[in-house]
Amino acid sequence: MSTPKPHRPDGPLPFVPRGLRTQLAALYVGVHPSTWLAMVKRNEAPAPVYLTGRIPVWLREDLDRWLDRRAGRAATSPGLANNPWDEA
Repeated sequence: MSTPKPHRPDGPLPFVPRGLRTQLAALYVGVHPSTWLAMVKRNEAPAPVYLTGRIPVWLREDLDRWLDRRAGRAATSPGLANNPWDEA
């Protein structure tokens, strides 16, 4: 029986993490990381959650809700009520 290969930090993840760092958040929404950060800075995109004082992550649920709003759709995922981006 073969042993599963350990995850390599520089390789593909076996899942989509719930908290996405800058590069993955930008990839998830389909823009370049510098464009993503500029949009966040201009308050055109959700603000990150900071895991520590220096590590920003964006929650997939917030990104999904934001994309749905940008596309003119109602939120499609359950439990997405009471999001501050719904009032923007």
